[in-house]
Amino acid sequence: MRIYLIRHAEPDYPNHTITARGHEEAKALAAYLKTVGLDRIYSSPVNRAVHTMQYTAELMGMEPTIEPWTQELGGWGKVDVGGGENIVVWNNPGERVRSIVPPIDRETWKQVEPYSGLTEKFAEVQSNSDAFLSRLGYEREGGKYRIVRRNREKIALFCHLGFGLVWLAHLLELPFPLMWSGFWLPPSSITTILMEERGSEWAVPRVIGMGAVTHLHAAGQKVSSAGLLAEGYQESLE
Repeated sequence: MRIYLIRHAEPDYPNHTITARGHEEAKALAAYLKTVGLDRIYSSPVNRAVHTMQYTAELMGMEPTIEPWTQELGGWGKVDVGGGENIVVWNNPGERVRSIVPPIDRETWKQVEPYSGLTEKFAEVQSNSDAFLSRLGYEREGGKYRIVRRNREKIALFCHLGFGLVWLAHLLELPFPLMWSGFWLPPSSITTILMEERGSEWAVPRVIGMGAVTHLHAAGQKVSSAGLLAEGYQESLE
């Protein structure tokens, strides 16, 4: 099985949707996904994901399934970055994350701020993810997945930056604070996860492409820097 994890198109946060540019991104994405072929479409219930997804669902004549557990990480908290500014916890500056001693790993993140209060929320994502993949034929045991039913489908899941990186952390057995500080997913980008089956018993998630924006380049569109907080990088993405 291949999972196409798709971040929503350029967001219009105040109006709870996507921008005009985001709609063009979503159209280009839909055209590309039609050439790839999909068997199922899933989406976060949040409008910016739904409004991105609708172009693909309508173009391909498919009925999407809304997955509430994939919505953005509301209630996960914020961090103070000085000057009276608080930002969502997944945007905690990388220099802070990498200054934590001892270094963060799959266990030590549970003892350090601002992550120590997130154990239950992460466990909820883990539980929902495991239930989702179980429905698709893969039962998690430890860090690997028992193949209950072979699945050769291609599925798309439209979601969000913070959530998407947390879900990848669970699938890949990596500490999510390092995923947050070490990776960024462009708006409308596609991250491809292969449930790699080297035998008949076990499958292991493996990322074979991350943050791809092939559809934007093909359509002559520029890559939005939404969610990339460093100054002066928009030009480098264009």
